[in-house]
Amino acid sequence: MRWIDVNLSRQWISAVEGDTPVYSGPCTTGKAGWSTPVGTFRIFSWVFNETMDSATLGIPRGALEGYYLRDILFTQYFAGGGYALHTNYWQPATVFGNYPTSHGCVGLRHADAEFLWTFATFGTPVHIQH
Repeated sequence: MRWIDVNLSRQWISAVEGDTPVYSGPCTTGKAGWSTPVGTFRIFSWVFNETMDSATLGIPRGALEGYYLRDILFTQYFAGGGYALHTNYWQPATVFGNYPTSHGCVGLRHADAEFLWTFATFGTPVHIQH
């Protein structure tokens, strides 16, 4: 069985088959006040290329936490409320594996997001732990 493991303390994501990690890489997850949910979820929706707008979360674009981002690739939703795995091109490389910076999503480098896009299918478990 394939599943995805997200370690919030390490800011690390792994693709796992059975008990064997087959791919791992750094990620950036929810910052203070915007935590990534902990638990086991399942992939339920994919969007290859989308625009994310903070207004859909009730945050005006011009607000301190506001955003309007185009061309976010390989988005895989795993929990209601907009939580997803996806590329995060607007953060510097130094945050991945080091600092939580998102509004709750699991932000990934391009190659890592692309691998997980081909690895996961509908219903693939996403286990998120501290």
